[in-house]
Amino acid sequence: SDAGTGFSFLQRHRIGKTAPMAEKNAVELAQHLFAVLSGSEPALDNKSSQPVGMTALKSPDSFLIPLLQISVMVWLFISLVSATGRGLARLSGLRGGIVERFAASFVELTYYSLSLSVMAKVCWYADWFWPSGWGNLMMDGRNQSIKGLKPYTTSADMKFLYLVETGFYIVALIKLLTAKRKKDFWQMFFHHIVTGVLLLVSYTAGYIRIGAVVMFLHNLFDPFLHLAKCCNYAKVPILPDVAFVACMITFAVSRLYYYPICIWHSFTQVCNNTKTCPGGVWDKEIVESSLIFLLTALLPVHIFWFFLILKVLKKAVLKGSAEGDVRSDSEDEEEEEQLKKKK
Repeated sequence: SDAGTGFSFLQRHRIGKTAPMAEKNAVELAQHLFAVLSGSEPALDNKSSQPVGMTALKSPDSFLIPLLQISVMVWLFISLVSATGRGLARLSGLRGGIVERFAASFVELTYYSLSLSVMAKVCWYADWFWPSGWGNLMMDGRNQSIKGLKPYTTSADMKFLYLVETGFYIVALIKLLTAKRKKDFWQMFFHHIVTGVLLLVSYTAGYIRIGAVVMFLHNLFDPFLHLAKCCNYAKVPILPDVAFVACMITFAVSRLYYYPICIWHSFTQVCNNTKTCPGGVWDKEIVESSLIFLLTALLPVHIFWFFLILKVLKKAVLKGSAEGDVRSDSEDEEEEEQLKKKK
């Protein structure tokens, strides 16, 4: 059975058959990442390997506790950046509900810009990170053909980035559920749930490489979107239009072109006549099939959002500027109605 196969597979690849590795807590993982960014430690160093996979998931010290610690760090970061955004909004002369919307976009602009910069710094010289090297994208996990790396482990810097992204989506989901609902609430709710489960499943299966690539592809478009929103709220001329065009192009290239290619590689490379999986591409375990299903499930959401982007583009062509955006049209219309009533 699938359950029996999965259990025997985990038994064959249990972490710690030899000497147990020194597991790092959240602070130590963060310190290691800063060392990598400063150049004092090499990026993606196998010597810093940390446990991932089902065995690590069952150990609170390996997953749950660091995730909770990092989620608190992310919440504090968001609170600080949000306060900064509110201050910048008021300095720009903004008032009312638009201050909070500016602050929310400023948080996402800051987070995604930092996330992309750090991910690029860590993975820049990794061949599997770029499309030309995606033939090596699924070498971890069950295939585990990475030299010098134990099964179901990843480097400390990559584990920290993975937990930060997971923590960010946990905080984002909480904020989504507690904030005033936008008209795309259910699409965002579905996206956050699927993305969070996807991170968890890929972590459980040990396929960290594809998780890193999907994170990067997903986050590429967000800085342009939120730069356009912030500049639009602050009434900065020209820049919102330029940022919106960059947002549209980046979304189409990263999420509608490269992302499906990434899904295809995940399907064809997992269980491709390897020693641990001789049955070929259709002989996948439940967790691997779930990973591919979840990756595919995000595509309709991407297509829907691109349709909204095209609607804004059409409106921009007719009006002469990209006023509004794909996430806050309903709020803008509601605020305009309230202003008209006051007048």
